[in-house]
Amino acid sequence: MACRRRKVTQAAFIGQDGNSGILAELVWNTLNYMQMTDDQAETWISDPNQFIADEEDDSYSFNVRIAAEDLLLTLVDNFEVQTLNALNLSVQQEANSSVNEKSNGNINWWKAQESSLLAVGLLAGDLSESIKSGTQTPVDVAGLFDHMVLRNLSEHEFPFLQGRSFVFASQFASILPANLASQYVSAAVEAIMNSPSAVVKISALKALNNFNQYLDKQYIVPYQRSILQGIAPMMEVTTEESLSLILRTLITTSKVDEQAAAELEPVLGPLVLDSWVKYPADHLISMDIMDLFDTLAANKFMHVALNARSMPVLVNMINNENPDKGMVSSAIDMLKSLVQGAETPLPAGYVAQFYPNLMSVLLTTDDRDILQSGQECLTYVIQKGVEQVAEWHDAASGKTGLELTIQFIAKLLDPSQTESAALFVGDLISKLIKKGGDLVSPILPQLLDAVTRRLAEAKLPTFIQPLVMVFAQLCLTQHEVVINFLTSVDVNGRNGLVIVLSAWLANHTDFQGLYNQKVSTVALSKIYMSGDARVANVQVNGDLIVPKSTRIVTRSRAKNTPDQFTITTVPVKIIRLLSTDLTNKIEEEEDQAAESDYDDEDGEDDWEDEDDGRGGKDQFSFLSDVLDAHGLDMDGEDDEEEVDPDILADPIYQMNMKNYLVDFFRQCVQQNSPSFVQSVGELSDVEKRTLSSLLEN
Repeated sequence: MACRRRKVTQAAFIGQDGNSGILAELVWNTLNYMQMTDDQAETWISDPNQFIADEEDDSYSFNVRIAAEDLLLTLVDNFEVQTLNALNLSVQQEANSSVNEKSNGNINWWKAQESSLLAVGLLAGDLSESIKSGTQTPVDVAGLFDHMVLRNLSEHEFPFLQGRSFVFASQFASILPANLASQYVSAAVEAIMNSPSAVVKISALKALNNFNQYLDKQYIVPYQRSILQGIAPMMEVTTEESLSLILRTLITTSKVDEQAAAELEPVLGPLVLDSWVKYPADHLISMDIMDLFDTLAANKFMHVALNARSMPVLVNMINNENPDKGMVSSAIDMLKSLVQGAETPLPAGYVAQFYPNLMSVLLTTDDRDILQSGQECLTYVIQKGVEQVAEWHDAASGKTGLELTIQFIAKLLDPSQTESAALFVGDLISKLIKKGGDLVSPILPQLLDAVTRRLAEAKLPTFIQPLVMVFAQLCLTQHEVVINFLTSVDVNGRNGLVIVLSAWLANHTDFQGLYNQKVSTVALSKIYMSGDARVANVQVNGDLIVPKSTRIVTRSRAKNTPDQFTITTVPVKIIRLLSTDLTNKIEEEEDQAAESDYDDEDGEDDWEDEDDGRGGKDQFSFLSDVLDAHGLDMDGEDDEEEVDPDILADPIYQMNMKNYLVDFFRQCVQQNSPSFVQSVGELSDVEKRTLSSLLEN
């Protein structure tokens, strides 16, 4: 805690002149405390699964070694340059000392080198970025590779040092020279295939995970088949603790070259299905298995073979007679992955393979997880094969697949159904309207009426948003039709237009997803520009009224006195919301420009000492703050959010919202309509000045 109080402890740690104090000795001692103990080494050799559990980045374990890592990161956070200089000096001292100890027959000589590599590896992300930018770093990384890392790969008698060297090399994967990259990958593959040490195999798996993600694929492709063939058999003899690591490595390796991975479908397909059946109760393992299945299902070269193998298994699991509801839900999730990975439109007869079982389960179950999985799955089915759904007929009822889908939606929109169980029904409805076209037109009024009635009682914002988006999407091209329809709807004395606009405007600022935010903004602007008197007459909540009482608000008192708001009209509320949107967009552009200017400054030194004794942008206080690869930049392609192809194809997705909103407000000013004058007149003075300044820029 003392080192976090920088202003108090600066003199003690680095001295008044910044060049003295106890920091150098503190860092050296920290490296010593980072060394593994004899007990730890003995435990990890006899129980590799404990080694994985204790050394994982998100480990729940805590010991002196982990505390020392925390301390080092905190010192770097608060006294960056001085700590890095001290670290470099300490690492060199430890390297020289260990060489002498080795020559003198000390069997523990390797511990100092292992802890040194561990310490520097914690900072791999920033060090790599500085090296790539041509900036001289305080830590001699090149020296560690030349004199320690490569040599240690052949230290077979010291598995922890050999394994740490594999991991260290992979943490700096992005800066490895071409001649070393292939050498390290080859050595890691060799270790997985032939090393007798479980510790080395585990470390090589970790290294390959990093190599797969951050090394140019050309260095991985020649070894991809060997990696997959070497790892796959390990799943049959491993325990649950190490299975997650193996699965993650299979996932990253399968993504390197999809064609090469597809050739191994006869191995990978049965492997993932058998693992799925074997570990149904382990949530974390199940997630990794699902991620692997998602990866394989997304492989266009593998999809036909994987689909032929998986579909009968999944359809058999999706059955009302199956008592394991968790497996049913999971099977539907895997079915969703298969549908996602299938070609568009779906191959002939594809829907008929699973629709009877799927709809039978969805229409009869009340299990929340199954219902949620079913909504997501059907959304992709509708997206890729709505025509097949409409053409398919249920032999028992004679209904089409589309009629059964509408029946399922009606079940979800029924007030008796919980909001959490129907969380994705709005997305399903929006996709059905978008893709169904004339197939849905006859029942669209009843569908929208049901959505309006459900929205009248909705409480959860995550449930409200997708329901509102049904109307927002329609308003993009048919806002007048939507207004006319909602005006005709009556829900227990409340007008449908009031219900939808109240929910919409109350939640607009909290909508999740860039595309949804853009759709909401554009749709609201169209509603405003319509100038419809029926919209103008709708009153909604304005500002929150802050109570003046100084009494402490207890839970019971808050429950009995709910929040109160001022009342305003829809046009005023829309102008307020859109002016806030514009302000936010301008601030985002300014922030991005400022960040770009910072990055482009000549002579910028990530490790340069600043006036306050701190440098760099990244702040680390706890070990848990370190990214998954111990310092590696994890913002890679593998973590990108999935984007709906329909969204990518929508011009609104590419729209510059700042420019759109500026044009909108300027158009309003030019028209100078009584509605706009009245709307602006009811804004606060601050809001008026803000809007005026925005339009002047």
